[in-house]
Amino acid sequence: MIVAQPQLCTLANLTTVHFQECMINKIAKPGCAWLMAASLWACAGNGQTTDCVPMPEAKPLTGETVKTEVDALLPRAMFVVDGKLGIYKEREEFMFDFYTLPDFKFLCSTAPRGQGPDDLIGLECRNIEVSGTTFSALEHMTWRIKTMKLAGDSAMQVVHVSKPLDANGAINMFHRLDSLHYLSLGSTSNQKEFCIYDISDGSAHETGEYPEWIDPATLATGMPLPIPYGKFLAVSPDGNRFAAFYWHFDRVRFFDRDCKMLMDITTSHDSNGKQEDDDENTLPSCYFGVKAAGDKIYALHADSDSTRLLEIWDWDGHPKSVFRLDRPVTIMTVDTKTRRVIAKDAEHSNEIYLYELPDDY
Repeated sequence: MIVAQPQLCTLANLTTVHFQECMINKIAKPGCAWLMAASLWACAGNGQTTDCVPMPEAKPLTGETVKTEVDALLPRAMFVVDGKLGIYKEREEFMFDFYTLPDFKFLCSTAPRGQGPDDLIGLECRNIEVSGTTFSALEHMTWRIKTMKLAGDSAMQVVHVSKPLDANGAINMFHRLDSLHYLSLGSTSNQKEFCIYDISDGSAHETGEYPEWIDPATLATGMPLPIPYGKFLAVSPDGNRFAAFYWHFDRVRFFDRDCKMLMDITTSHDSNGKQEDDDENTLPSCYFGVKAAGDKIYALHADSDSTRLLEIWDWDGHPKSVFRLDRPVTIMTVDTKTRRVIAKDAEHSNEIYLYELPDDY
């Protein structure tokens, strides 16, 4: 079995793609001593108001291990579409694996790398949008949103391609607000926190101000604000609000679809100890995976080297449940029909982990 080795993440090599990989792998990064002062700056008070919310007690949750027929090297996203599990593998020849649900019978590896009508060059991997029997994602290099479906049980087809978007420099997170508009993080070249794309003409509107949780004097010269204020997004089923879970802060913020902030929440965790290195330059790890499913938000939070916290929120900004997962999973999705969280970790390419949620979660 081959285990991919993460890259060292330094300011010198911090391209858009490297940035995504470093965040999910929690890599130490020289030149980030400013993070040590971040919590002191935030706690000292900087003119912003926040609600401090104690999290529910974390309940242990043990997963079932399912061995898969094929290895998934560097899996970047998981999603449920049309009663099947899809796994996106960013760097393999065939970019998607599909399995039946709920029995996890292997169907196919599909979506070859290339420039043919049903080929892919590479997708923005932090979110795969599902709508009925189709799924969509932004394709890098072409900057088009491709809508796909599984044809039968053996091959993927591209069924629609959008006009090119003005998305060069976007970091990640393309989330559907409605049939014409997508939400993303702001680009590294702009001072706005979010961007809304209109796929009818490809235009982009950057909006929203970054928080001020870090003393600006501690930031390295020229450091793009998406680095300290990186986040995962989740959009409500009606597209009228979204939530941002921050990678390096125990902060969750809710916004309306126009990016006006509705709530700013500081969370307090019953933790086994965050994954932090003794090196003062290590990026602290907080939230690193979020999935909206049904009327709930599911968020992965750092806990220890061998566990993860799974938080479940409602769209009114209330944390409803917290579970301590027995493995350091890195990506996950939710099968709402069977009430199970489906997850993978970074080290076991031929394993999937199933977490059955209680009735009252």
